[in-house]
Parts: sequence; C-alpha cells; structure tokens
Amino acid sequence: CLTLNHTLILNFVTCDVVAGPGQWEALCSYLSLPSNLLQVYSSQRVVMEPLVHRWCCHPGVRQTLLGGGVIVRFPRESNRLIELPEDYSVLINQASSFTCPRSGGDKSRAPTLCLVCGAILCSQSYCCQTEVDGEDVGACTAHTFTCGAGLGLFLRVRESQVLFVAGKSKGCFYPPPYLDDYGETDQGLKRGNPLHLCHERYRKIERLWRQHGVAEVIGHAQEANQTLVTIDWQHL
Repeated sequence: CLTLNHTLILNFVTCDVVAGPGQWEALCSYLSLPSNLLQVYSSQRVVMEPLVHRWCCHPGVRQTLLGGGVIVRFPRESNRLIELPEDYSVLINQASSFTCPRSGGDKSRAPTLCLVCGAILCSQSYCCQTEVDGEDVGACTAHTFTCGAGLGLFLRVRESQVLFVAGKSKGCFYPPPYLDDYGETDQGLKRGNPLHLCHERYRKIERLWRQHGVAEVIGHAQEANQTLVTIDWQHL
C-alpha cells in the first residue's frame, strides 16, 4: 500500500495534475504521506530510488531540464514603483492635459500621480469625492483602498510634493525626488528652475514602500509637527 501511494504521488507530480494552492498538501494528507518529499525519500529510500529515477527519465522533465520548458525561478522579483521621467516638465505636460472625469472635461486643479500604479487623480476636489465605509473621502484616499490596501504614495504634480497617506486620517508630506541644478527641491514650484529626477531619492522612497516604512514615517512626521494632525487627509 505504501509503495502504491508513493507511485501515485510521483505520477501526479509527473503528470502536472497537482496544481493550485493547497492541492499538494491535500493529496499528501489523503495518502497519509508527509508533504515534504525529502522525508518520504529518507524513510523509504529502497522504494523511492527507482521511482525518483523513473520520474527523472520522464520526457517532460528531461525536456524542461534541457531548456525546452518553463522553470519557475525564485526568488520573485520585488514590486517596484512606477518609472518617472527624467525631466519634470514631462509630468507637468501630462498633468496639464488631464481633465476631471466628473466635471464635464474641466481641467483638474490638483492633478496627483499615484506612484504605485501610475493613475492620475483629481485630488482635493469635491467633484471626485466618493463614499468609503459611509464616509465621503477624496480621490486619493479612495484610491488607496483599491490600490494599496489603505496606504498610498502620491506625487502632487503642480506642487512638486510627495504625499503619503495611511487610512483616512493620517498622512504627511515628503520631499520629492526631483531636484534643480543646485541639488535643491522646489516644493510649490515657486522658483521655477528646471527639475530633474534624483534616482537616489526615488530609490529611498521605494525602499520605504517595500519595507512597509511609510506608516512609520507618517507617525514620526505627525509627532514632530502637530499641524499635520489637523489636516483633513481624507479629503485629499
């Protein structure tokens, strides 16, 4: 019976029948076998060696090992933020052509770029407010619940300002990744100097996002500046 179970489980693996989450564990449990094949091999080596040899000689396995099939490679590539243009004027041109989707083609007063998916939103405007859990929220806050599980990273294009949002009531502003020729930011675009992407600054923002450090940055910023606590972040 044990030999039959070993044969069945190897045949299932060879024929690609076992697919999808939980199916391998369910099959091993049904056959009263451990889900770790190394345990099966070490406990029943005399029985398993010819079966493993048979599996390795299968045409499909040999074709895959010779490069004729698809091999899943690990680890997976980490998620990344969107690619930003080198010249900030490209973003300004994109924002200038963006129209509010709910106001009949009017220009958006505060176009905001999502750094996670690349969507441009009509932020800080009543026209694009939506209801989330019985409360009216702005376009950016609503977008975080569909794009980032309640957490969002945005670039306010006309202010050259990065916006971090966590939930409906927490947020902060963060230095943008665009610098002028003197290595300084121009939040609010008051000086009007040409701005170019600083890859090191953008990678720092990306690391915060990857390492789930955005919420911590928001917390530290609000502790240091109580004015941030009074801002209605849910309306952005």
